[in-house]
Amino acid sequence: MNRWTILLLAAGLRECCPEDSNGGMKRLVVRETVGNHFSEVIVNALTRYYVQNHSSTQVMRLSTVSDGTYDLQSDIMDEVMQRTSRSIAYEFRSALGPSRRPRIFNIAFIDGYGAFEQLFRSLDPAENDFAGYYLIVLTAYGRRIAPDTLARIFALLWTMNVINVNIVSADLEDQSRWQSVLMHTYYPYRAGGNCERIVPHLLHRFRKGQRLDRSVELFPSKLSNLHGCPVTVGTFHLPPYMLLTPAGRYGGLEGDLLRALSRKLNFTVRLVVPDDGELWGRTPSPSVVVADANRTRGGASSASGCVRLVLTERVNLTLGRFAIRGDRNLVMKSSRSYYTVRMVLAVPAGREYTPFEKLFRPFSRSVWVLVTLYLLAGMVVIGTVQLLHRPAVRDFVYGRGVSTPVLNLLSVLFGGAVVQLPMRNFARTLLFLWMYYCLVVRTCYQGSLYEYLQERKNFSPLQTVDALVRNDYRFYSLHGTSLYLEQMPQILSRITWLPDDDASVDRLLTELATRQALTSALFIDLERVAYHNRFYVRGGLVYIANVVLVRLPIGIYYPKKSCLANRFDHELDRLRTSGYVSYRLGHYLNYDAFKGPADYQPLPTPLTTDQLVGCYETLFGLLLVATGLLLLELASRWFVSLRQLLTFLQAE
Repeated sequence: MNRWTILLLAAGLRECCPEDSNGGMKRLVVRETVGNHFSEVIVNALTRYYVQNHSSTQVMRLSTVSDGTYDLQSDIMDEVMQRTSRSIAYEFRSALGPSRRPRIFNIAFIDGYGAFEQLFRSLDPAENDFAGYYLIVLTAYGRRIAPDTLARIFALLWTMNVINVNIVSADLEDQSRWQSVLMHTYYPYRAGGNCERIVPHLLHRFRKGQRLDRSVELFPSKLSNLHGCPVTVGTFHLPPYMLLTPAGRYGGLEGDLLRALSRKLNFTVRLVVPDDGELWGRTPSPSVVVADANRTRGGASSASGCVRLVLTERVNLTLGRFAIRGDRNLVMKSSRSYYTVRMVLAVPAGREYTPFEKLFRPFSRSVWVLVTLYLLAGMVVIGTVQLLHRPAVRDFVYGRGVSTPVLNLLSVLFGGAVVQLPMRNFARTLLFLWMYYCLVVRTCYQGSLYEYLQERKNFSPLQTVDALVRNDYRFYSLHGTSLYLEQMPQILSRITWLPDDDASVDRLLTELATRQALTSALFIDLERVAYHNRFYVRGGLVYIANVVLVRLPIGIYYPKKSCLANRFDHELDRLRTSGYVSYRLGHYLNYDAFKGPADYQPLPTPLTTDQLVGCYETLFGLLLVATGLLLLELASRWFVSLRQLLTFLQAE
């Protein structure tokens, strides 16, 4: 439709649709100047805000009044696209197939509230990002615009949480040749306690012939200051992420994040705890959600916990170690992840070393093997010389007149004296080398033994899932984390589900710390164990198997149509990059127990009787051996074979 056609059509409509004689609402005079002015305002908004990330702009239109408004919409669209074709890609809304991602930039042409309601109620949050930009062009052609039309439109938009929206319309009060174009918006949060009171606000008046003022912010930030309005948060007590007190106060990592957000954005927090006894809750099946036209509310009947609070829109957001998962993203909107949780198995400490076992700790296993091999080698040499029955060889190896070479070997090993020294140089050299070797080994052993006798030490806890299964451990987990164990059949076959509350977790952690549950393992996040080790260390430490089973990025979940997500994400990014998350975690966690035992610092204190129990046990055992040998010698009078064996052992 060309310019002359518009003029002729406008003249005809002025004759067929005259102004009310009783001074009622004036009608929109559609002339060539108004159409072009509409286009200028729209082009200005599009070029300033709609090309920042080069996404395509979705075009929607609906006319329910007359063909005239449809033609006017077509003319305005043609001019807008012609002037922005090199900078903006347009895509008309189609029901043939879903888009790859939700549309952020949208422009809609309507001719009244009926067209708006029909058009916007059909929008799907899965295909249209309600937090995106919406420019609505209201073309009322030859008919009255009711005074409350804008208020009704904005009220419906607020129920959809669409706030980045402007309505462009003509000034009905201006019948001059330079009829102006108005741009209205609304603010859901305003000062003076005007929370969620939707009132149209004139953003700017664009007059024909005047230069467009680019200093006017057409899409102002409406969530940078919530003016003390309440934000309802669904959560629960879950250390160290959310700590709730009976007085209504909150803390923890995510509680501190929420407080920082409330101070930055100036809102008050209203906490809501699920009343169905569940924490995170069940997420509706994706097939049920997709099949329902209103997926957020349609799937709420099968949801529970905080998920149900979000789907029924009883809360504005929920947090509490919420893992960002695909099934949840189908029905809710997630924030950016601000922390990654490591899911591990909490296990009790290993068995404490007995006093006798501490006697073997100064040397490692390989050193003990070498000491034993040297001792066996000496005995093999002595036995071989004895079996040869050649005095010359015996005198050459360990000396003439030495009748107890084995006893001398052991005596030197334990620091005893040698009664008869060998006369030959070779035998003396062997004796000197053995004495020097035993001096080094004995000194190292005795120097370390003092330290290990005073140290309280346990065996290392089991470190792998296979080791826990082999030792017949029983596994425990909350119902809310069952999804992460589906790929671990060796754990599922022997698992016990705990009620979804922190009291059961705290009780089991206490049993693990005090070693009351010696063959139990709890599937829990590492941070929960570190929290217990910081504030309940007097009851003992809880250890972990050194294998991270699952890593879970956590974040905040909002209703699918929430307008808070983008603004909160912006502030969360600033807090995360500033180190705020790790800084606050340091107030609640203690990772020192997972770094291995600290170096023992011996103090100059005397050994106690309890620390010497292992030495007493060894002495008692040697006394029993000596007593047994004495009894054997006494019994050899009556047993010839026994007397011959003892004679052989002490013969030259």
